[in-house]
Amino acid sequence: MNIVLIKSFSNKPWRSPETYQRIEASLAQYWRVQSIETQDPKALEQFIENTIGQTNEKVFVFNIGEYLDENNKQGFIPGFLDQWKIPHLGSTAESILLAMDKAKTKTLLKNKGIPTPQFFIAETIESDYCTQAEKIGYPLFVKPLNEGGHIGIGDHSIVHHAEQLHSEIVKIIQLYQYPALVEEYIDDAEMREFSIGILCGEPNIYTPVEIDFEAMPTESRILSFESAEEDIEKIKLIDDLDVKESLIKLTQETFNAIGANDYSRVDIRMNAKGYYVLEINVMPGLGPYSFLPEAAESIHGLSYEQLIHRITKHSMRRQQLIN
Repeated sequence: MNIVLIKSFSNKPWRSPETYQRIEASLAQYWRVQSIETQDPKALEQFIENTIGQTNEKVFVFNIGEYLDENNKQGFIPGFLDQWKIPHLGSTAESILLAMDKAKTKTLLKNKGIPTPQFFIAETIESDYCTQAEKIGYPLFVKPLNEGGHIGIGDHSIVHHAEQLHSEIVKIIQLYQYPALVEEYIDDAEMREFSIGILCGEPNIYTPVEIDFEAMPTESRILSFESAEEDIEKIKLIDDLDVKESLIKLTQETFNAIGANDYSRVDIRMNAKGYYVLEINVMPGLGPYSFLPEAAESIHGLSYEQLIHRITKHSMRRQQLIN
């Protein structure tokens, strides 16, 4: 089996040269690995075709990036691989695009009876959203509709009145050229936030962990872009079996609803009223210090190399490349 590793670097720590070096070294323990870094779709297609032509063995693509050109968000990698009918790690382009659109995801979850915070979409800076905001009730949480990795999220995302709401909507639309997602802010004395990874296999492995806000030097109990960038996010294990079972159930339901494959991470908050799925990331960070790998090691004793081997072998089996 030959593996093509696509290296799509960004300023995110889980897409750094060090991360790709660890992934490449892990894959090389079992398979022949050929790596490519390019922003040209034709060059990528030719590289894969050449790899296929060099041997009679099958080719599998290991990819953890959305775009060939991450800075300009051009060259949607899963779309190319699906179009070329190349077996690859992770979800289909269709599922990834669905998960990246938070409004479509939340609507789907709501239709399937999966709890998620109330929300509306702010598409223009000229519109008045006061009625919609008051219907949900302040405080509200405002974030870019189609961004991941905590991008655009900070203390400023929590708004308490119409003036703050308008200011945050304007900033997001002008900066990201996307609509803003405005949702109910889940926060009370009993609020807890969780991140639950799912690693498919026989059986599936789940990695429910709690965000340890008390151990983080932050003002608000949120996961901001700065906390991710500065690597100050802290997690702790969950002792309550009932809580873990509820989280795992919601994670699997969300994973199935999106039609995800191989691995994902679901973010969930709870308060005195219940649990709420915030979002699903079907391409979560797979850096050595990302939530999912760290939790997999803490909970299941799965080393980074073992995690890479596990998701790769499962994906290959799912696509009938190996027995």
